[in-house]
Amino acid sequence: MNELQAVQTELERSGLDGWLIYDFRGANAVARPLLRALLGERLGSRRVFLAVPRQGTPVLLVHFIEAGTLSGARGVERRVYTSTESLDAELRRALAGMKRVAMEYSPHGDNPYVGTVDAGTVERVRALGVEVVSSGDVAQVLQRWSEEQLDQHLRASEVVIRAKDAAFGFIGESLALGHTVRETEVQRVILDVFEQEGCICDHAPNVSFGAHAGDPHYSPVPGADAQLAMGDVVLIDLWCRLPEEGAPYADVTWMGHAGPPSERVAKAFAAVREARDAAFKRVADAYAEGRWPSGAEVDRVARGVLEAAGFGEAFTHRTGHSLGSESAHGLAAHLDSYETRDERLLRPGIGFTIEPGVYFPDFGVRCEMNVFVDEDGPRATTDLQGDLEVLP
Repeated sequence: MNELQAVQTELERSGLDGWLIYDFRGANAVARPLLRALLGERLGSRRVFLAVPRQGTPVLLVHFIEAGTLSGARGVERRVYTSTESLDAELRRALAGMKRVAMEYSPHGDNPYVGTVDAGTVERVRALGVEVVSSGDVAQVLQRWSEEQLDQHLRASEVVIRAKDAAFGFIGESLALGHTVRETEVQRVILDVFEQEGCICDHAPNVSFGAHAGDPHYSPVPGADAQLAMGDVVLIDLWCRLPEEGAPYADVTWMGHAGPPSERVAKAFAAVREARDAAFKRVADAYAEGRWPSGAEVDRVARGVLEAAGFGEAFTHRTGHSLGSESAHGLAAHLDSYETRDERLLRPGIGFTIEPGVYFPDFGVRCEMNVFVDEDGPRATTDLQGDLEVLP
């Protein structure tokens, strides 16, 4: 099934009359796969609208001076506008018979990953008597992985685990020999494995010792990085992908401790691990019930576990994110009812992380796994950490 067929099938399933895609200078990342498939790489410098009906041929609206730029668009009916008045007239024509269309719009700005169309453009469409709803789930069909992409992700997952093992092996051996260990040294071990395995990453991994682990997005810098001390938590968050275009990332966080962990650290880790497993179970249970859960629903489950354990205030980010290829953070549904309200569905064909965490001034704990969902439900695509790595 090609991109257009997939979108129109989803419009039918959702009971929508169409998807009105708006782009200005290539800014619409959500719809980019469909725009590329139909229009090619160049979109020009003026406003472009693509009205995709539930059935039939999409209508492309392009400015007169850019008509030649998009003359090679295939599978669409190309129409030209000039003034703003003619744009409104062509929009009215393109949307004739449509009462309810999807756009990159999020009610109340609840989900900025979806709501990328400016308010004025939404007002322009509504002024034509057309109801505008969110395109969140329609657009997700463009983020489904092919069999090749799933295989690429699984291969990257193996590399991530090997790099994680090399990092903790380096720390353990260094401590056993009485050597010092710095965060950037461990970071270099991970990057060396990525290079040896032919994988790439958009930026260097997170290696955090002690209090640095209390910062979820900490990144060590040479000269300002920490030296590991006995009693420190070790948090390593690492991600990579194969170099082929479109290959999805694998992304894992693994926890260790220099010497036996305190009761406080052990309790925090156990609660985070339980929250991770509860989130995965909710996805599996939903599929067993014959439905797709939303990212927000799964986030609430993980958050409830940590609140019950007394760590609710310390869980200060979403439970997980979709996995992409341009970065580890993709464009499909995230597990989030906290930072945003992501009501998009965890539908078959997408990959995402589950990574609850708790953070304090002196340490932090996060436990991350990767998941791919197919028609039968979720599957873990990375190893799951069961216990803290006690070092050495």
